[in-house]
Amino acid sequence: MKAPAPAPTAARSGSNKRRVLIGAGIWLACMLILFPAWIGTAILLGSTERNAGGVALNVVLTIFIAVVGLPLFHRAMYRWFWHIERKRLEGMPMDTPLPKYGSEPTAPAPRIDWPWTLRLRHALVHVLGITTLIYIFLPYANQLFFARVISQYSGGRASAGSLNSLIFFYLPLAAVMGLAVLLTWRQMRRRDAGLLDDHERKLLEAETTWLFSWGAAFVMALLLCRFSGSMITRFL
Repeated sequence: MKAPAPAPTAARSGSNKRRVLIGAGIWLACMLILFPAWIGTAILLGSTERNAGGVALNVVLTIFIAVVGLPLFHRAMYRWFWHIERKRLEGMPMDTPLPKYGSEPTAPAPRIDWPWTLRLRHALVHVLGITTLIYIFLPYANQLFFARVISQYSGGRASAGSLNSLIFFYLPLAAVMGLAVLLTWRQMRRRDAGLLDDHERKLLEAETTWLFSWGAAFVMALLLCRFSGSMITRFL
C-alpha cells in the first residue's frame, strides 16, 4: 500500500522554511564577506574625510551587486521566466494575472546547447551590465548627485518615490527590453515568415527568455544600487 502524498500546505510550508534557511545563509555569508571588505576598502582608500566610511561602503556594495548580484538575479529570473512559459504551455490563458515572483516552486531551466555566437553575446551583455552599474554608481559624487536631483524635483516622500521609479526602473526597463527586441528582431521576422525550423524556433524562444530575464535582473540590480546609495548618503 502506497503512503499518502503529503498535503500541499505541508509541502509549501517545507519549501518556505527552506527558502528562509537559504536566505539566512546567504545573508550571513554576505555579511562575513562585505564587512571585512568595507573595512579593508576604507583602509586602502586612506581617506580622512567625514564621509570616508560611506565612500568605502558604496564602493564595496556597488561592486558586489554588479559582479555577484546581477548574475544571481539573472539566474533566478531566468528560471522564473521558464516557469511562467511552462504554465502557458500547459494552458494558462494569456490574460490570467501572473503569479507573484517566488510564490510557486519552480523546476530548473532547460539545458540549452547555445551556439558560440550566442555565448559570446551573453558574455558581452553581462560585461556591459556590470560595467554600466559600476560606472554609474561607484563614484560617491554620483550618488550625491542623484540624491540632490530627487530632493530638488520632488515635492515629498511620495513624489520622490515616483521620481526614483521613473529614473531607475521604468526608463531602464524600457531601454533593456528595447535592446532585447532589437537583438532578436531579425530572427523574429524570420520566424513569423516561417523560415525557421523547430530547433531554430526553440533556440529563439530560449534566447528571448534569456535576454528578457537579464533585463529584469539588471533593473533589480540598478534599483538595489540606487537604494543602497541613498541609504549611505543619508545615514553615513
